[in-house]
Amino acid sequence: MGSSSSNALESRIKGAIFSFGGSMQITQQQATTNGKDEVAFAEGTHLHKKPFPVLVAFQRPFRRMFKSAVLLSAVLCFLYSHCWSRTLSAFNVSREEGGIICRGVFLPMLLFRSPVVQTTGTHSCHANHSCADERSIWILWAAAIIGHLWAYAMHEFVGKHHKDYRARSSSASQTKKHGVPKHATEMEISKSGSSLDMDLPFHGADTEEIDADIEEEEEEEESPGSDDKEGKVPWQSISATIQKFTKIKPEQPNGTKAMVSWYSNIIFTTGFDMLVSFKIFLGRFDARKMQVALLKESGNKSSDSPEGVFDFSTCKHYNHDKISDFSKEEGFWLDFVSDCGDGFNSSYQISRLLAQPTLDVITPSSSSSKQHGRRILPRGKLLINGGDLAYPDPTPDSYEKRFFRTFEDAMPPPPSFRREHISIRKPALPVQGWTIDTGTNARDPDNDARSQLSNYPGPCTFLVPGNHDWFDGLSTYTRYILSRDWLGGWLMPQRTSYFALKLPEGWWLLGFDLALDDDINIEQFHFFANLAASMEPNDAVIIVSHVPHWVLNEYENHSNDSAKESHLCELMRTHLGGRVKLRLAGDLHHYTRHVPLSNKGPVSRTSNGKSIGDKPVLIVSGGGGAFLHPTHCFQDQIKVGKERHDYSRVCAYPSTKVSRHLSWLNLWQFRWRNWRLDILWAITHFGLCSSLFPLCGVYDDYLRSNPTHHLGYLLLWVFRRVLLLFVQILATGRMSLLFTLIIMGIAYTFTDSSNFKWKTAHISWSMVHALAHISTSLICLLFVECMVEYVVSEGLVVTQNVGRDSNSQSCGTGLATSIYDEYTLHFSHTLEDFQLLNATNSTDPPDLLPSCRFDESLYEMVSSTFRWLYHEAPFLKTTLAVFDLPGVIGSTHVEMCDILCAGGAAESEPECTYANDFLKYQQLDRVTILKYLAAISLYFVIFAVPVAGTVFGTWIAITLNFLNCQYDEGFSSLRMEHWKNFLRMHIDENGDLEIFAIGLHRVPKKWRKDEMWQGDVISAGDVSTKPSWMWKNPSKWIPWRSRKKFEAQMIDYSKIKRNS
Repeated sequence: MGSSSSNALESRIKGAIFSFGGSMQITQQQATTNGKDEVAFAEGTHLHKKPFPVLVAFQRPFRRMFKSAVLLSAVLCFLYSHCWSRTLSAFNVSREEGGIICRGVFLPMLLFRSPVVQTTGTHSCHANHSCADERSIWILWAAAIIGHLWAYAMHEFVGKHHKDYRARSSSASQTKKHGVPKHATEMEISKSGSSLDMDLPFHGADTEEIDADIEEEEEEEESPGSDDKEGKVPWQSISATIQKFTKIKPEQPNGTKAMVSWYSNIIFTTGFDMLVSFKIFLGRFDARKMQVALLKESGNKSSDSPEGVFDFSTCKHYNHDKISDFSKEEGFWLDFVSDCGDGFNSSYQISRLLAQPTLDVITPSSSSSKQHGRRILPRGKLLINGGDLAYPDPTPDSYEKRFFRTFEDAMPPPPSFRREHISIRKPALPVQGWTIDTGTNARDPDNDARSQLSNYPGPCTFLVPGNHDWFDGLSTYTRYILSRDWLGGWLMPQRTSYFALKLPEGWWLLGFDLALDDDINIEQFHFFANLAASMEPNDAVIIVSHVPHWVLNEYENHSNDSAKESHLCELMRTHLGGRVKLRLAGDLHHYTRHVPLSNKGPVSRTSNGKSIGDKPVLIVSGGGGAFLHPTHCFQDQIKVGKERHDYSRVCAYPSTKVSRHLSWLNLWQFRWRNWRLDILWAITHFGLCSSLFPLCGVYDDYLRSNPTHHLGYLLLWVFRRVLLLFVQILATGRMSLLFTLIIMGIAYTFTDSSNFKWKTAHISWSMVHALAHISTSLICLLFVECMVEYVVSEGLVVTQNVGRDSNSQSCGTGLATSIYDEYTLHFSHTLEDFQLLNATNSTDPPDLLPSCRFDESLYEMVSSTFRWLYHEAPFLKTTLAVFDLPGVIGSTHVEMCDILCAGGAAESEPECTYANDFLKYQQLDRVTILKYLAAISLYFVIFAVPVAGTVFGTWIAITLNFLNCQYDEGFSSLRMEHWKNFLRMHIDENGDLEIFAIGLHRVPKKWRKDEMWQGDVISAGDVSTKPSWMWKNPSKWIPWRSRKKFEAQMIDYSKIKRNS
């Protein structure tokens, strides 16, 4: 071995030993032999040092240690309370009273007990080994802490805190068991998807299966190994540990975004953006008017197509790199996706499947066979995006991290791509950095950019803006979509927010920008009207818009609203005629397909001879990554347009049964999924009860009404007192009345009035919601005040009888006094025993004894300081009193009630409890009131906040399932990233359009880098490279482990004939 390689090995071992994680990476080269993919190390490879290993989530090791600490504390507390004897002042381990647990724990410690000077009361029990002194519990505690630290250090040493710890062990076991690495047996990238939801056996399921799949947050973050035994690693030697650390670990995506938390401050910022957009920009400033100049600027006299029209009529399917034989799949392929930029897991999974050269999907089973088939679908030449590119609002950060990042990881852009680049010439052809044979001469002056686009073999994408893209007046969309050239490996040739695509076999695809006023502007109307004049009579048209008004108009009871899509409907009626065969939209984050029923009445025709009665198929496919929307809230039978054409829903994904089951998740998941609302619950509910504190004598009132503590009388007493308190708020409340009106106003505004036929029903249901919050808040008030008076009456806290006794005698025991007494009783003599142990067992000469009494002097100094701080200075007592909230609440409660109930009324009388006399409140000191409210609020919100979240989630679940309302509010709270979908369409040689709806029943939650990804083998020094859309594995990340529920499924199939 040469000196250079030996030095490298030496530094490699040193790095592993000193850092336990700073490892050396060996660059791998990929080699393929005999058809098998394997990784080989090249000789003379370059070694470079990683700064730190990739660790698990930051909180996981500390979370495990915290759980262990809680368990240890509980065990020690149990031992202390169970085995401690107050009469012996020691732990009782006698045969008669000690018990098995106490004897088993403390008897072994008697063997190691050193002789100490015992008191008279405990000398006999220590002599016959029937008791153990108090130091034994400290020895147990110290031993347990040392054991925890030792275990933590061992876990760190063997790498159990690393993300891929179990992955490596599982991979090793897989290799040992099957002879090949696990990644070699996994399915190909193009086969990742999800399970079926239509006819497949694992569709739909019951509620238990849905709940189990939804709640498996932590399971997805575990290792790829399926057996727990494979994840356990025995004790390893140092050399084995070093080898484990030096192995290259799978890289994982960093800086990913989670699903948008709508119930947070985002709801206020988004609401403000909508307010500004609707009140300022809508009708006053329209960015679409400025795009007409871009169409004129991009004019090309050598082209016969109108401006803004992209011709793909001569394009066919291009079999890149001969990956598979698609001789049976001749024709033109295109994809449709909408509502993409949300959480990374769902958005990237959709982008990854769209980027694969081929997609292997599960097809529904036939009626004769229960087995499911498979079909391979090639990637589309065009990718149409239906809007809402990034959530929650169009900012550069959300566009880059939630939208562009997912597509760039799915299929990288060319090496010449720069984020700062602003395109002034579209399309950006020829591509710099890629070697592409287009069959044309790019330097020919007669060969313009649009003709190059027709010959460009790579995929292209076109995007219409949605309502979220319009929140800033289309500014971010203009900068990142209209002024950029690449969305990952997809070319973006469009320069306006609307476009027209000429497809093969007489098909056209028209993308409309409806903005926020739900209609096209006059400039778009002229553009598409002129284009329609150049179409052939038998051409077929696909219309793409963002909002599916054919569904929402029926849901919102706006079926007769002529303001929505009035210009678009006029364009379809007078210029496009019966050419429109299909309408695509997103906005609703699910999949539905509506088909027209038989025509009724006379059929009218347009000037071109087309029948107006030729109604298009209506498809909603908004499952590109955003949270799931329900399907059961929308009707199966709808009427569309002014003519009120009858349509029927023939497919829904997820099914209405699954959708209803998912709605009930709000009952128990709303609170913990939307914990950011806790501050709102705390403010509103405490403000509602702020004018009612304190309720003097409420506990005595309860005892008079229900002395036997019967449940029925308890509920009756609570109902009466809540009603009485609510009347009191309306009659004499000030701050409480203000918050009551705020809660009612918010409940009325929040309630969706779409499915209510009468205004009174809307008001009544919103008031039920508000009264539920008010009632639960008042119940929490009664409970907290009853607990305060209970601990005061039982003497559990210190109270001052202000106004009743001139001597102001104390009642009960304060927390500060209890802590100090507990210290002097059980802990102070511990150091004394150790000092006596040192003095008794000392065999040193007498002249050395003074130096050995340093512990005694130190203890005396600390003890005297502690005693002085408690008795002489108020510092320690004040500090302890701050944490004595029950004592503060009890004393202040008694003090306030003495003033409020003065003048003859006793605290036990209802007149004092519920009087709320404002004149008597004015006699209270403001500091006293604020101190009581500040102290009692900490206890009140602990009970009120969870109850408020549960009430809101329950109201949402009931509204979703029984009233079929609140579809947006009810499912945005769940932030569900599963049940995604997109469309893959095919124009065959007969001119018919096939539509394959692809569904993802589940989305992976953990990713690793694909070892076969070709992005790593591209050298930075290459002038030209192979385009990413020609790679067999274009996506950088693949699921951490492959599961059947991640596989793609065909949830729906339809075929539209061009000349129907």
